[in-house]
Amino acid sequence: MSVVSGLRRRRWALVSAGAVMLVAAVAVLPTLGTGLVTGRGGDAARPAPRALLTAALGSGTVSFDALASSRGTLGLPDLPRFGSVAALLGGTTRARVWWAAPTAWRVDVLSVTGEQGTYGTGDGVVTWDYERDEVVQVVGEPGARLPRADDLLAPQATRRFLAGVGADDQVVGLPDTSVGGRAAYGLRVLPADPRSTIGRADVWVDRASALPLRLRLTSRGGEVALDTRLADVHLGAPSAAVVTAPRPPGARVEVEVAPDLVAAIDQTPRFALPASLVALPVTRSLLQGTATYGTGLVRFTVLPLPRRTARDVLANARSAGAAPVEVSGGEAVTISSSLLNAVVARGSDRQHSYLLAGLVGADVLTAAARELLADPPALTS
Repeated sequence: MSVVSGLRRRRWALVSAGAVMLVAAVAVLPTLGTGLVTGRGGDAARPAPRALLTAALGSGTVSFDALASSRGTLGLPDLPRFGSVAALLGGTTRARVWWAAPTAWRVDVLSVTGEQGTYGTGDGVVTWDYERDEVVQVVGEPGARLPRADDLLAPQATRRFLAGVGADDQVVGLPDTSVGGRAAYGLRVLPADPRSTIGRADVWVDRASALPLRLRLTSRGGEVALDTRLADVHLGAPSAAVVTAPRPPGARVEVEVAPDLVAAIDQTPRFALPASLVALPVTRSLLQGTATYGTGLVRFTVLPLPRRTARDVLANARSAGAAPVEVSGGEAVTISSSLLNAVVARGSDRQHSYLLAGLVGADVLTAAARELLADPPALTS
């Protein structure tokens, strides 16, 4: 089945693409060093919430092994050729993780049928499907890709979220507790900008190392959209053999170039998108004609769509009850979940069509779509 035909039948397909693009947009973290918390034991002074946040951001070099689980409630369907995105963002994932360094780690996803291992290297990732006895080496890291199980590990997801916290966002302490067998400090982030769909984020980090142990994201409507945590945590570097990708005798071995998400949905138009939308600046251009707008915890991605894809997505969205939006110079509909909103817009010229998606209110995306339709960007190729 082609990706486009899958889009015709599933109104949430492009919304999931928007979620993935958002994850990619905040994947580059500040360089803050190791940032370890200096306090030890019950007599040590508790770090200030902002200091704890900074320490957690710098914990990428902390080595550990643990059990991991994540539960998402976005409710996305299974998508053809989009891997396990639906299960990752809308179900429960359990894994075992060994983390030696950002360029040397292993995550084994546990399922009822077996395990699948993913190994991080300096050149990309290697996957080993135990059941199929297949090893795939994926070389490179595209600007926009599908999420993997390691993206939703509590340390990874927490650092990506905290990297977006701004000076105006409120950061307060939570009662200390135990997570994964480790004494943990707690903190809560309350977004200052009401345009964010995030109501609050609760984070717990290891007292000794500042390693994030749990992240719970709650929408403004009170729904827990993501809860990811570690259990049975042990600090210290795993052996090199554990995090080295296997080459079992007789296994099928393939080498692939990292697939780009934009290419996966057959994007063809290239627009010179404006430097700002709804007074939010371009933060990152993932590819020519594709950009992320906003800063901090208010970000959304604009993805130009091929003409046929836009037509089919609009038709399916309407048949599924998506809300129409009144715009000049075209047509648009909104598709929403507790945390993620999207707008699909098409210009009257049928040349300018877009997906706008992000962790912002539908009104923000609608206003941005109106700006794009009112002043259509020029084609660049």
